[in-house]
Amino acid sequence: MKYAVIKSFSPLTRALPLALVLTGGLMLGSGCERKAPETETETGVATPPAQVINEAAAEAFSAEYWQAGQAQIIDAEAAAQALQRAVAQLLQAPTEDHLEAAKLAWLDAHRELAGALPFIKVAFSPAELQQQGKELLLALDSWPTQAGYLDTVPGYSTSGIVNDTAIELTLANLRKQHRLTAHEEASTGFHALEVMLWGPTSERTADQFAKSTGGEQPEAQASNRRRELTRLIAQGIHEDLSGLATRWPLTANDLSQRYLAKPPASRLQWIRSAHMDLLSNEVLPRMPESSESDVESGRAADSKQALLAMLRNLQASWLPEGGGGLADLMLDRHQTTALAQTFAELEQRLLKMEDPIELADPAELQRARHQVEALLGLLSGDTQVPAREEDMTPVSLTRPAE
Repeated sequence: MKYAVIKSFSPLTRALPLALVLTGGLMLGSGCERKAPETETETGVATPPAQVINEAAAEAFSAEYWQAGQAQIIDAEAAAQALQRAVAQLLQAPTEDHLEAAKLAWLDAHRELAGALPFIKVAFSPAELQQQGKELLLALDSWPTQAGYLDTVPGYSTSGIVNDTAIELTLANLRKQHRLTAHEEASTGFHALEVMLWGPTSERTADQFAKSTGGEQPEAQASNRRRELTRLIAQGIHEDLSGLATRWPLTANDLSQRYLAKPPASRLQWIRSAHMDLLSNEVLPRMPESSESDVESGRAADSKQALLAMLRNLQASWLPEGGGGLADLMLDRHQTTALAQTFAELEQRLLKMEDPIELADPAELQRARHQVEALLGLLSGDTQVPAREEDMTPVSLTRPAE
């Protein structure tokens, strides 16, 4: 089995045609038997009873999974570097074309980070690393953001860090200010940069990044501080992902040593638990339950694409083309079929939704949430899928003639 990160979220060849996808019964739990929760792992997700796993296959898969994670992290770091260059170009020559290029670079880098989350969650699963992982993701991807914490907003002409000259603009200071008194007060990461590029009310124009030269202290003017704040946030994103890329390789003996110290079968359980944590704490929160729900990237309208980026790599891990994924190692064939069908149906539902996702039909969002919950049950191994009648071998009850 050659494991590779899938760069497009499309139905796998092993998935059944969409006409045969699961009915709402599986999504809502009817026709499925749920086992009682078992013990909890380091990530706090319940694990199913122990099962026999092929050690050689587990060793091969878990090693290739780590290498696939490294490839995804390298892609994310490269996209962050491209984003930093695009921001630098915008600040050097503030034109609408350069602003649009910076926005496109943001979208690409944000989706690469989303695609890396299934791997990052695994790498930082050990108890002694969980706080580091939490801090890294909060630095990179904290949301929602309060626009007025960063920049001028309607009705408050002197709001935000761009107007607060008491805050010296350095990356170290921005890290100190990040989420200082409230979780919405983001001053680093993708969603802080989203505010800067799209504007607090999604009406940013390139001339708002023009350099001001008048006055006794031009560096203190809001337009110049906006430029510097934008530059520093982009720099911080690249620094954080570059640091992660440095720590990832097997030869770095940092993140990987704890992973490789586990027996192969334990690594698979580790991956499973991290993926369940991802669905519960990253995927579901990005699907608004109501008009009052927080939205991940409402200005850039990228919530849906970020979801698809996460799901494509979950799907690639469990159901890679050609087989040999986690589903083959940890689920029975009926669960594997149900998992493929659920991924396919969820993809189709998301692709048909409005973008930004918060504009989607609430009923469709609720159905998508049910499908994610179905994925959780299937990935855990808790959801028992009965064999279909057509899959059963007929048994003759006729007594043979004597």
